[in-house]
Amino acid sequence: HCDQDRSQLANATVGYMTPEASNRALNLVASNWRLAGILGIRSGAWLNITTGVDNALNGQLQQRPNQVSDDVHGAKTLNSYLNRAAFASPAPGTFGDLQYRAVEGPRYWAIDMALSKIISLGTTQSLEARLEAFNLTNRFNWGLPATNLSQSQFGRITTNGGTPRILQFGLKYGF
Repeated sequence: HCDQDRSQLANATVGYMTPEASNRALNLVASNWRLAGILGIRSGAWLNITTGVDNALNGQLQQRPNQVSDDVHGAKTLNSYLNRAAFASPAPGTFGDLQYRAVEGPRYWAIDMALSKIISLGTTQSLEARLEAFNLTNRFNWGLPATNLSQSQFGRITTNGGTPRILQFGLKYGF
């Protein structure tokens, strides 16, 4: 698998604008609202598991281990996303049999939303008030686990793979 390969990638968008009402008071309150949203989902990045030591005795440290079990993911928790027992260092003078980027990392998903109101200020002028939320649900997307077999942190996720909820407000004057 290449660095940017994702087995599944999906984005869905939605947009809606409330229609204008015939009643002036109702039109001021309920018309010209816009709602827009994006749902982004993707499978995890492919991880390159390494031994962290020069088993092949060629001076390179990014060598891969042997895979000794099909249960590479283990418990899939933050502290144990990868199963250390599924990998073993190869014998001195040999290379491991694990393929490059053979293990899939954690998945990601987030919802971004925008709500805006357009206020007409005559025939050619308008004011738009906009509220935007990135990662609306404030979901903690897991980062990538440590993949160096010789580290004590192997298989542990210590980073966030996305952003926390971000809210922003804006005004736009159109003329």
